Amino acid sequence: MLAYRPIQRVEVMTDSLRHTLINSENNRITNPGQLARLKEKLKQAVSSRKKVVRMVHIGDSHIQADMMTRVLRLGLQYRYGNAGRGIVFPWQMAKTNGPSDIFSFSNNAWLSGRLSVENNPATCGVSGYGLQSNVSDWTLEIGSKPERGEEDAFDIVRLFTGKNTGCLNIRYNGTEESEVCMEPRNSFDMAEIALRMKTNTISLSGKSPDSTAFAFYGVSFEKKKASGVIYHSIGVNGAEYSSFNSDPFFFDQVGALNADCYIISLGTNEAQKQNLNVEDFTLQVRNLLRNLRRISPNAVFIITTPPPSFLHGVALNPKIRTVTEVLVKVSDEENISLWNFHDIIGGRDGLAMMQSYGFYRPDVLHFNRTGYELQGFMLLSALLKSTL
Repeated sequence: MLAYRPIQRVEVMTDSLRHTLINSENNRITNPGQLARLKEKLKQAVSSRKKVVRMVHIGDSHIQADMMTRVLRLGLQYRYGNAGRGIVFPWQMAKTNGPSDIFSFSNNAWLSGRLSVENNPATCGVSGYGLQSNVSDWTLEIGSKPERGEEDAFDIVRLFTGKNTGCLNIRYNGTEESEVCMEPRNSFDMAEIALRMKTNTISLSGKSPDSTAFAFYGVSFEKKKASGVIYHSIGVNGAEYSSFNSDPFFFDQVGALNADCYIISLGTNEAQKQNLNVEDFTLQVRNLLRNLRRISPNAVFIITTPPPSFLHGVALNPKIRTVTEVLVKVSDEENISLWNFHDIIGGRDGLAMMQSYGFYRPDVLHFNRTGYELQGFMLLSALLKSTL
């Protein structure tokens, strides 16, 4: 039985330590030729003031807190331009964790749903979560915290509210107001609102007192006159490949993001099942790819494998290896790219190394912030290597 113990703890990742831990020769994305379309679009984003490249990163709890994806988003936007923060959700209203740069507030309680849970009181949408208010007098405020300032200021708001009808009032920058009236034809319709000036926060309120039900699935913060990358991070605690496949409403709305590239980081939760059915898991991976290709036929794909971890915090989980082998096989057969994080860091040996530096949380299932930032830097380096 393996049981590793940390010998030191790294709270701040220095550049020298980061590069020491990364084997640049092994840190590669397979099938880089498949990324040719993405590479060309990123080049156009630098040379054109109008080109926007839309990345959609789908995952589980490794993604929801945005520690790893924040490194990817900021790194790509630094290189190619910042076209917007992308999809965000009022995670606080759903009583769950979220990115550290996003806050939300409401004057009333909301029913919430999470894509990875059965029998939800509220349907889920583009963010993998959903909120529903059953009162007509409601206000919902959401925005980015001040530290990013102008970098994350936006002047386009894309609201995902499903089949809601009626009008909303949008207030921003203290006195500015806009009104949007929704007459959606489909569940995946969204309202796009151009604001008169940039802001970091919006406040939404209902304007239809005769209608008490209102559903909210997420909002994308974007910029009018900017080229570069929009990096949509969609992480759902407890999610599996099957969680997304079982919710057609999710695909209806994600299609409206017009993804140029999907990055898929799932598999950890499937590996918690020691009786994992390999055939069924393989089918779920293929089904997710098929569902995303249906809504985004021109997108490219990158699958990432989950890191090695413990089972119940006791010993190495052998099913992580099984999940990795399936993902390698499917990516090869589907002719898509793979970033094999599990093998790049050395599997079992990599777990010992990462734990020795204190990069895991006590459950040896999730990384701490420093560990996730290292993972994000590694994937960013591999992605830039394949697209520059």
